[in-house]
Amino acid sequence: MTTCDSVIKVKRKKSVELSFFIGVFFLALSLLWGAEVKDKKSDESWMGVYLEGVKAGYSHSYTEAFFKEGRKYSKTYSETNLRVTRLGGSPIEIVTVQESLYDDKGYPVEMVVRTKMSETETVIRAGISQGFILFEMGGKTVKEIPNKKSFYLEVPVEDWINENKFKKGAVFDFFILDPVAYSISECRYEVLGKENIRILGKDYKLWHTRSELTSLVPVVAEEWIDDKGDIYKSEVWTGILNTISLKMSKQEAQEREDRTVDIAYSTVIRPDKELENPREIRSMTMEFRGLSGEKMDSFPWDSRSQKIKERKEDSFIIQTGSVIFDEEKAVSFPVRKEELKSSLEQTLFCQSDDPDMRATAERIVGEEKNSWRAAEKIAAWVRKEVMPNYNVGFASAKETLKNREGDCSEYTVLFTALCRSIGIPARASVGIMYGGSFFAYHMWPEVYVGEWIDLDPKWFCVDSKTGVYYTDATHIKFGRTELDENLFREMVLSASEIIGKLSIRIIKYK
Repeated sequence: MTTCDSVIKVKRKKSVELSFFIGVFFLALSLLWGAEVKDKKSDESWMGVYLEGVKAGYSHSYTEAFFKEGRKYSKTYSETNLRVTRLGGSPIEIVTVQESLYDDKGYPVEMVVRTKMSETETVIRAGISQGFILFEMGGKTVKEIPNKKSFYLEVPVEDWINENKFKKGAVFDFFILDPVAYSISECRYEVLGKENIRILGKDYKLWHTRSELTSLVPVVAEEWIDDKGDIYKSEVWTGILNTISLKMSKQEAQEREDRTVDIAYSTVIRPDKELENPREIRSMTMEFRGLSGEKMDSFPWDSRSQKIKERKEDSFIIQTGSVIFDEEKAVSFPVRKEELKSSLEQTLFCQSDDPDMRATAERIVGEEKNSWRAAEKIAAWVRKEVMPNYNVGFASAKETLKNREGDCSEYTVLFTALCRSIGIPARASVGIMYGGSFFAYHMWPEVYVGEWIDLDPKWFCVDSKTGVYYTDATHIKFGRTELDENLFREMVLSASEIIGKLSIRIIKYK
């Protein structure tokens, strides 16, 4: 490869799955290019997407040329539409679109990834210039990196075919723009050879390829393509979500199955025994297996709610505990510590500066100035006012204040926004909690009242002696987030290397 400017030219064949990975973990806001005149679409492809053997949706891709302000541009477009459920709720539709824009010389201009899972639609955008690449989310700059490496926007299969490099045993190492990680990531592509394969009742002789993307979560894809680079079958493993895509007609691809896949149940962790009255558990000792020492060390161990008691050769003894906070030790609010600034700011999902948000919080707390008592009032109000609904995608705090429904993420963003709006620092924990005979992935808030204390507005308990709210000890933190533009990146990092690997043995609990 030569320079970045000369590498990326003309149209590219690529796996439509890349936009799907990004969309599942990251929400994106729509940025549309106003075209005056459009040429006919080319290289249009439709594929059915399967999860756990169930046809969950489709993917659609094409290339397109258009004129804008008298200048010609080209665009590659990939869309994935999935229909899934969570914890037995009604189906949720997740629509993800990735668009890569090139100028009239074939040089990259930008990549935009947008996904809609609720009323809010947000964006990850990578703007590309000669000297740097600017990553934005929701119109806010997230990261800027130098544009020095040679890289691609999509896997350049068509180039390798045209250059007669696409042969059995060929291996291509290159870099690809990765809006998931806000970086340029390494990718390896191998041509394994031609194979006879049967797809949807038809026999084909296709190239079998394998690619590995080194990102936040390693992505491995095996594809079967023809001599032109068109994909007929794709199998993708992320460690979090695995898919199979099959080439078919538009009508076949858009047909819906009556069945849906429950993405929450497929990731639960079942311990060796069931817990009685889990919401009342104040302390618990467990043995964790399947995780590396490096992964364990990345968990938050800096609060009173969890600690590592013992490190064994192939396991870890973990102890969790509920913290009964002494309200007399709480600081007054508004809190103005500089080191807590990020836990007080408005974000894309946590609109704490919204006038309705602040007015609601002020009505809830009244004349209260004790931060812990105010946080308890907000938690009680959120639990009373928000109706549990697993059919809601990831909604923002403003949406949740308006609609008053959602799951743990909606309870968390609303509680956090209400606290921040009146000057009480709050952030979110990402991890698991026990319920229904298993540990399921969960999000809940932490509030700063002189120290950081867990306060789950959806599942808090009340101490019978003091009347103080507490969060049960089945809550186990894998990570934290400020609910800003890095939210989905932090959620992915928290879950990576855990799903399908962690096993839990309950030693004792009170």
